Amino acid sequence: MRPPLSGHWRNVAALAAVAIMAAGCGLTDEGAKPGVAAEVDGQSLELSRVDQAVQDYCDLLDVNEQASAVPTGLVRGQFAQAWTRAVAIDALAEELDIPLPSDTIDEATVRGFWDELGEVDDDNYDSFEWLTWLQLRLSGVAEQLGSQALQAETGQAVTGEQAIGRGIALADAWLADHEPELNPVFGEYNAETGYFDGDSLSVPVSGEAGSVVDTSKLTAEQVNALPPEQLCGPVAAATPQVPGA
Repeated sequence: MRPPLSGHWRNVAALAAVAIMAAGCGLTDEGAKPGVAAEVDGQSLELSRVDQAVQDYCDLLDVNEQASAVPTGLVRGQFAQAWTRAVAIDALAEELDIPLPSDTIDEATVRGFWDELGEVDDDNYDSFEWLTWLQLRLSGVAEQLGSQALQAETGQAVTGEQAIGRGIALADAWLADHEPELNPVFGEYNAETGYFDGDSLSVPVSGEAGSVVDTSKLTAEQVNALPPEQLCGPVAAATPQVPGA
């Protein structure tokens, strides 16, 4: 499954190509944990890992003519959420004896996964290897989880997007029981929309945009009006006005 070049990638965020704020906030009652993006089931994700992937992903996206810009804050939070889902999928797969992809991913797989986006080289390889690790779980393993569940429920063999969706739903149910901690820098996760509301990188660009707490509802014009440091992807050229039109 290849990642799309624009729009919302269901599981892995499209992230910004600029220096990202990386100030961590306390995640638990045990005290502040600066630099921690997320924690779940005894595992933690470093915010520096997120921000490096932000820069590397969007460095490619910025020069891709087929891509559309998206708000950095919107997708940055989705990236952290994707990691928690991958942890959940690992746990569920182990419980159900579903084999997981190797943690060691061959170079051809990494480059093949991203060749439509741009060039993966030695400088950004680590980020794309990690993104591939995530996506292998959020596509292939999620599909196996969902297919197994649907087979048990309906007696029918189901694969593809329906099975993936069911697998992701199982991961989210697992997360609801294990209460992942996400750094407040991402904003507040809205389970109904699948996005983060009021993240720290999204700012109003007009009275209209300022009234939209859910940044996924910003129009293309509002997205393109965001400051460059808050955009992931190329800004669309303005449509020329035709006199008398």
